[in-house]
Amino acid sequence: MSERMMISFLNRYAQTILWVFLSLLILAPSSNLYAQDPDDIDDVEEFFGDEEYEDEDNEDEYEDDDEYEDDENEDEEEELSDEAENLGYTIDLQGGSPRFVNENLLNWASNIDLRGSIEFPILMDFLGTKFRFGAEVGTFSFEDKKPPYEDTFSGISAMGLMSFPAGPGKIKLGAGIIGVSPGFMIEATYGFKVGGILDIRGGIRSTEVLNGKTTESIELGRIGWMDGIIVLGINL
Repeated sequence: MSERMMISFLNRYAQTILWVFLSLLILAPSSNLYAQDPDDIDDVEEFFGDEEYEDEDNEDEYEDDDEYEDDENEDEEEELSDEAENLGYTIDLQGGSPRFVNENLLNWASNIDLRGSIEFPILMDFLGTKFRFGAEVGTFSFEDKKPPYEDTFSGISAMGLMSFPAGPGKIKLGAGIIGVSPGFMIEATYGFKVGGILDIRGGIRSTEVLNGKTTESIELGRIGWMDGIIVLGINL
C-alpha cells in the first residue's frame, strides 16, 4: 500500500510541476518596462508651458497618430499572416508510453500508444502569446494485471488542440473525448530540426480522463497518467 501511495504522490507532484511550468511559459508577459529619462520630463514641462500651441496643429498630430496606429495594426496582421504561411500545415506523429499513473490504474499494465495530429496554418496572437489550432486522434491501452486478466481500459481519443510554438519546442493543450469519457491533456516537447521540413522532439504528456470505463463496463472514476513521448514533426 505504501508503494502505491508513493507512486500516486509522485504522479500528482510531477503533474503539478508540469502545469505550473507550462503555465509560466504560456502566460509570461512579453512587454518590457522602460524608465523615463529626466530629459523627457523637462520636455513635457516645456510642452505644457508653451502658450503658442495651436488647435490646428493638435488635430494634425492626432490624425498622424491614428494613421500610424493603423499602419502598425496592418503590419502586425501581415507579420502573423507571413509567419502562419511559413509554418504551413504541421503533422505530428507521436509514440508514447505511460510512466506514472494515478491510484485507479496501479493494477493495470500499459502499452505503447500512437497518436497523430495536424495543425492548421492560422496563427493567432493574444496578449503577445502566439498559438495555432489543430486536431488529434490517438490510442490508449491498459490491461488488468489481476486474474483472470480479461478486462481492459482502451480505445480511441479525439481532441481539439491549441499549440504554442516555442523555438525548437512546442507546448500543446487539448480537450475532447478519451474512449467514452471527456478528458484533457497538456504536453511539452523539445527537439531539433532535420532538414527543412522535419523535426524530432521528445518530452512529457499528462492526460486526465474524467470518468473512465472498462470494456466490462466497470467505472474506474477519474483516471490520470503521464507519458514519455517521442514526436516526428512534418512541416508542409
